[in-house]
Amino acid sequence: MSDFPALSEMGVKGFSEIKRYSVMQDQKDRDVLRISYKRKKGSMLPKRKTFRFGRSSKMVNDSTAPSGHIEIYEISPFLQKVMLELDSIIGTSISDKDKIEALISQVNQLEKEAMFITSEMKSILKDLE
Repeated sequence: MSDFPALSEMGVKGFSEIKRYSVMQDQKDRDVLRISYKRKKGSMLPKRKTFRFGRSSKMVNDSTAPSGHIEIYEISPFLQKVMLELDSIIGTSISDKDKIEALISQVNQLEKEAMFITSEMKSILKDLE
């Protein structure tokens, strides 16, 4: 049995070659996981693998919303397990450069989400006029 059952279930191998990973929400109901590997020179294996995970939606009460409810999306529990396994593989050896890249990616994602929410609010306002 593997030490990393969630990763094994996804078909990920070569755990010792995993260099880093990143997770971003590319749509409101989907996350993208990218795993990067450190490969030997001349290796024919891919340097990166990409996986997509759906998010579950949930209605919550929100007094500021016109309908009194808003729909939120939660990260997949399976993706959370995968991230824990990846964290245990990578450990604390994440470089400052990797941290900066991850933060830039997160800022870009927040900008996309803010634009989406702003356009949605404008649409609602237009309908109310």
